[in-house]
Amino acid sequence: MKIIIVTSVVPFVEGGAESLTQWLADELEQRGHEVDLFTIPVHGHTELLPGQMVGLRSMDFTGFGDRLIAVRTPSYLVRHHHKILWFIHHHRPAYDLWEQFPDVPRDADGWEFRRMMFASDEVALGEAKQIFTNSARVRDRLRHYNGVDAEVLYPPLPHDAGAQPGPLGDYVFSISRIEPHKQQLLAVEAMALTETPVRLVLAGRGATGEYAERIVRRVHELGLQEKVTFHNARVSDETKWDLMNNALASVYLPHDEDSYGYVGLESAAAQRPLITATDSGGVLELVRDGVNGFVTEPKPEALARAFDTLYRDRELAARMGAAHAVRLREMNIDWDHVVERLLS
Repeated sequence: MKIIIVTSVVPFVEGGAESLTQWLADELEQRGHEVDLFTIPVHGHTELLPGQMVGLRSMDFTGFGDRLIAVRTPSYLVRHHHKILWFIHHHRPAYDLWEQFPDVPRDADGWEFRRMMFASDEVALGEAKQIFTNSARVRDRLRHYNGVDAEVLYPPLPHDAGAQPGPLGDYVFSISRIEPHKQQLLAVEAMALTETPVRLVLAGRGATGEYAERIVRRVHELGLQEKVTFHNARVSDETKWDLMNNALASVYLPHDEDSYGYVGLESAAAQRPLITATDSGGVLELVRDGVNGFVTEPKPEALARAFDTLYRDRELAARMGAAHAVRLREMNIDWDHVVERLLS
C-alpha cells in the first residue's frame, strides 16, 4: 500500500509529533508499505495561523497513494480521497485553553479566530474516513467540542528504544520540555521537603529559557545544589536512556497533558515506576496509583512523600517498575495493533 503521512511542526520547538510520525513511517515501511512523510512548518501565533491554514487547505493529495494519515493540527486540513486522522490535540488556545491563553485576544478578532478554528476543524473532521486519538482525554475533547466520536489508539515507542533496565539508583528522573505547564518546579521544591537522600535529575530545554532560569534560581534559593542536577539541554538518546535505566523512578507532572507522554512509555520500558499528579490529564490513563507508580496532589509535600517512600522501599519500587511494563501490554500499546487499526 502507498501511504502519505502529514504532520505540522513549529521550527526549533521540540514536540512528540515529529518522533511519532517518523516511527510510524518506519513501522509501515518495515511491513512492506511505501511511505512518503511530509512535515509542514507552521507558526502557532493567532495572526499568522489563518493564512497558513488556507495554504494547507490548498494542498490536494487526491489521487496520490492509497491512504493519507494526518497527525498534528492543522495538518489534517489537506485534501485526500482516503484521509485518516490520528488526532493528537486541538489548537488548544482556541479550545480548552481559551480562557487561559493570552495570545488570543478577547475581542472581535479573537472570537473570529476561534470561530474559524471550530469551522475549519468541522470540515476536516467531517472529511476523515476514520478518526483515532492518542488518548481518552483527547477523544473526550473531540466529543465535547466537535461532537465527533473517535477510537483511542495509544502511540508506542519504537522497537529499537534503548531500554536496558539497570539497578535502582538514588535519584528520580524527569525528562521533558522545560516549560511552565510541565511543572518541574513542583519536583524541585519537593526536594527541599524530603527526609531521605533521594535526588532529582532534570533534563530538557524550553522554547525561551525563562522557566529554566526560574528552576536554577529556585535550586539556589532552597540550597538544593547537592540534591538537584539540571541538564538544561536536549540530551542525547544515549544519555536519556542511561539516566532512565538507572533511576529509582521517573516523575512527570504536566498540567492536563493530552496523552501519557513518551516519559510514561520510557519509564515503563526501563521498568521504573512513574510518579505523576492528579491534574496531569492523559498520564492518568497509564498510571494506577500504588500499582505502577504514584498519583499525588500537585504539591511539593505530596511529591516528597512519594519520593521518600520509593527510596526507603526498593522492593516496592522494583514491583511497581515491573507492573509498569505490564501496564503497556494491558493497554495494547503495540505497533502491530496501531498499524492494523490505521489501515483497517
